[in-house]
Amino acid sequence: MDNKSRKTTNNVLPWRFLPIIALMLAATMTAPALASPTTATRTLPASVTPGAEFNVTIQASDCGSFGQVIENLPDGFTYVDCASDGIRVKQVDNAVKFTFLEDPTSFTYRVKAPNVAATTAYTFHGIVMDEDKNEYFIHDDDITVTASTPGPVTYVLTMAIDGDSSSTTPSVGNHTHDDGTVVDISATAGPGWQFDHWSGNVADPGSSPTTVLMDSDKTVTAYFSPTGEANPGYSIYTLTVTCQPGYGGNVTLSPPQEATGIDEPGEGVIRSTHDADTSIELAATPAENYVFSCWGGDLSGSTNPITTIMDSNKNITASFVLSPSDEADFAVSSFSISPEQVQPDQQVNICITITNPDGETGSYEAALYINGQLEDTRILEIAPGSSRDAAFGTSRATPGTYSVLLGGQQGQFTVVGSQSTGAGLDTSTRIAIVIMAALIAALVFVFRRVRKGA
Repeated sequence: MDNKSRKTTNNVLPWRFLPIIALMLAATMTAPALASPTTATRTLPASVTPGAEFNVTIQASDCGSFGQVIENLPDGFTYVDCASDGIRVKQVDNAVKFTFLEDPTSFTYRVKAPNVAATTAYTFHGIVMDEDKNEYFIHDDDITVTASTPGPVTYVLTMAIDGDSSSTTPSVGNHTHDDGTVVDISATAGPGWQFDHWSGNVADPGSSPTTVLMDSDKTVTAYFSPTGEANPGYSIYTLTVTCQPGYGGNVTLSPPQEATGIDEPGEGVIRSTHDADTSIELAATPAENYVFSCWGGDLSGSTNPITTIMDSNKNITASFVLSPSDEADFAVSSFSISPEQVQPDQQVNICITITNPDGETGSYEAALYINGQLEDTRILEIAPGSSRDAAFGTSRATPGTYSVLLGGQQGQFTVVGSQSTGAGLDTSTRIAIVIMAALIAALVFVFRRVRKGA
């Protein structure tokens, strides 16, 4: 071939390849873009106090048609709930799995911090999964549980008098002292009066200057008598308290007074003696499955605790009644199984919505049965007029149809045959294979044209 012919051939050959090159460029440009990496971020407080509840917010994106976030709570932290709509929750030990369908999505869950005596730092770990179950780490976040220094234990000393124009030191009223403090007290008689005695837990009831040990709240009263009547023989009265029924609860007296007699053990009857005009507080405490109803005898009403003045012998009855049932009536709705047809080991999401129409908070136990066998349970505390989802996730390796029973609702899902090679590939891999196949076919075509031209 002469130089002219070669020149012509060299000029023509690139033009022959233009359609092929255009096809390759079009295939590359029109192919779907590879999915962006799945990401998730976590937002939580830098520090909390021991035992406090706080919110953790998750922002996830590029998960596909559905995604999952698995949070590994630090030891001692307790998962409380997730108030965000459309989130399915499953907890196993410290791992809490959140499944969602929207992309991107943001949800908030609530956690309770441990009760610690010393300030301690903890780390939250987690992963996010896309629709193909590819896992990506969520950046670790630290939180500090800050223990406050407990303050000193204090008690209240209440000073009172019985005698005109008289006074006490400390003055009449309430005074706060640290636990274990020994407080000096004294009584000063007014004109026409003289000190008689103290009532209450004092070191020497017959001495005007004496002391009180503050190991609990204390009430002391200084009694005075008119001049010339140093020992008038002040009265002592008996207080009898009866619990009905005797096993329904008990009554505590303040200030405490040693009992002078109990009719029969178990009958809930106690008698105690008190100085005249002493103020006694009665506090009724019901036994398990009982509630306090009302006072009777020389007291009335349902105020609890309540105070009586010992100006005579008193007979008081504390009545208790069985507590009403704390069970609430629940309504079950929105039963769903998704998807209803899966490959072996592919997760199936099963959910119901439980509504509490009752007037009090109640507990609902949701039990999931697969083919008549108990699979998992979930106990939900539901406030009056509120609804919560009971969500479960399960999978089966063996093909077949599986019956589902949850909250009285029935359904089924089917596990089909083993996945094919193509079905087992994620979306990004399938796109890459198609592009590579197109490029190889184009290169083969170009090679054959070059050989034919040669």
